[in-house]
Amino acid sequence: MNNTELPVVQTYNDLEVIVSQDLKTTAHCRAIAAKGFRTLWSIRRAFSHVDAKTFLTLYTVFSRPKFEYCIQATSPCFKKDSKLLEKVQRTATKLIPGIAKLPYEARLAKLNLFPLSYRRTRGDLITVFKLLSAKFAPDMPSFFLSSKTENLREHSKKVHKPRTNYLSADYRHSHRIINEWNSLPQHVVEAPSVDSFKRKLDQLKDHHCQD
Repeated sequence: MNNTELPVVQTYNDLEVIVSQDLKTTAHCRAIAAKGFRTLWSIRRAFSHVDAKTFLTLYTVFSRPKFEYCIQATSPCFKKDSKLLEKVQRTATKLIPGIAKLPYEARLAKLNLFPLSYRRTRGDLITVFKLLSAKFAPDMPSFFLSSKTENLREHSKKVHKPRTNYLSADYRHSHRIINEWNSLPQHVVEAPSVDSFKRKLDQLKDHHCQD
């Protein structure tokens, strides 16, 4: 460019998001997991005893936001990456005496936490809800194409999912979340506000867990 040779790199850090040459998110997930573990070790060194209330404050303020920053663009492409991120939260929930030996799902229930995989899906769905709601994003409803199918058993706001054979396309936000969105009940997608949509989503998650 302008007779200047541009350097070739495998990854590039842009606003704390690691962009790889192949557009996969493995390098970013590894870096975020490492940051998460370092935060946990700092908490462990700073506090000789961590009760549930203190843990939730520290974890939700200093650790979990690292996993959710820019997640619509950096969601894990592979199961191994998703498991690596979940491992950080698994480790975190063992910091609390009294529940450390319980199964992971039981620890989450005791702390009123959700798996990180659900948190990612939840964030994706909230973004879709905003994009399809003209009052939240006036210029963005055309970001998704309405489904042309006449079988609207779930709800009337179903969107079309284009076919693709490319991994990088499969894991784009506008592609990976379509099945989840289309399967939501009508009363959830018709929520009057973002906060109401969040509550209905979490109630739906609780109901499925009880089943």
